[in-house]
Amino acid sequence: MINRRRVLLPGGTCCRLLAAEEEKIDAVLHNLRLFFAPLFQSMIELFLQPGEKCVDAKIQLYKTMRYILRTLFEKNSIDIISEAEGWLLDGLVKPPPLLSSDEIVNIVDKMGDEIARYLETNIADIPKYRKAAVVMMSNDLIHEDLKSNKKVCNHLAKSGVPRILCEELLAINFDWYVVTAAKKEGRVGGASQAEHICNYKLFLSILTFFTRFAQSESGWIVLTELAAIEIFAEMTAFIEPPKDLFLKPETVNTKGTPSHAYAKALDLALHFAQQMCTKTKWKKQSLKCLAFVQRLGEVFQQLMRAEIQCDCLETAKALVYEISLNDEALIGFITGDQVLNQLRKAEEAKEVKSHAKQTYINVNPGCAAPRQLYSTLQPY
Repeated sequence: MINRRRVLLPGGTCCRLLAAEEEKIDAVLHNLRLFFAPLFQSMIELFLQPGEKCVDAKIQLYKTMRYILRTLFEKNSIDIISEAEGWLLDGLVKPPPLLSSDEIVNIVDKMGDEIARYLETNIADIPKYRKAAVVMMSNDLIHEDLKSNKKVCNHLAKSGVPRILCEELLAINFDWYVVTAAKKEGRVGGASQAEHICNYKLFLSILTFFTRFAQSESGWIVLTELAAIEIFAEMTAFIEPPKDLFLKPETVNTKGTPSHAYAKALDLALHFAQQMCTKTKWKKQSLKCLAFVQRLGEVFQQLMRAEIQCDCLETAKALVYEISLNDEALIGFITGDQVLNQLRKAEEAKEVKSHAKQTYINVNPGCAAPRQLYSTLQPY
């Protein structure tokens, strides 16, 4: 008979073991990034080569580059701020070193201007039904660019790319039921259905891109000027949710349903709203972010009434609560609105943050800006 004994390790020992494992993982990831750096540089040089390439060749190149970047995905220091540091965004960000120890980052930084010009041209010229691929690749490249001198972000901010994507959002139209039905079938059955799928993919890619882009100061400024959050509030895709969300609210947690697809997209938009509340002049956007949540009040009311736990509801609660703590001018607006006040109270009453969504609460409402809200969109 085997004598099974439970060995309880002291807390300090567990922490040291976890730290050691994390160091090993970081070392492996660093070596992987170092190993793939020459291949990544060759692919960058390939798509920067002058001359016409057919759309299919470009798309395959984008997908390959995205696969490499997703495999080597590494969280930015800007994505997660140590709670112990109590760091507040005051605009005084320490400039990155001229040369990083990460070869992938160095490649993006060294070729940043050329990459940005190429992305600018392709986002403008590539057909709409294939545009999602280049937008998502841009998102992944910006993730690396944010670790250095933000050359890609700064160039794109001065270009017409953000405006083009805002115009694309305004023109996007699709049906949640058609999109999810096509996913279940695993194929696209007609031209109309194909158009819905393409619009849906472009919709998600732009939401993801904007959230990443807003992490840079230049990106935040241009998205503020373009009133991106107000565009979200007027989009048919958001203000006309699938009927199943009200008839069968529990389906928001069932993959492959219209309600789940809607909730996933809404969570991305709310992450963008959170990101817009992380810069020095965030109070210029706080009322607009609340207006977006307020516009979708019926959705949040239904989810709370049905006692549904889902990411988009938790993100909305955290956003409203964070603003209520840090923007005194809007306390009356929040408490005077039934939905916003419900969301605030629900977040306030929670003892443990659910879904591992880490939010750093600044309990001093007199500060100029809230602590960095957790908003890491891993490429998918």
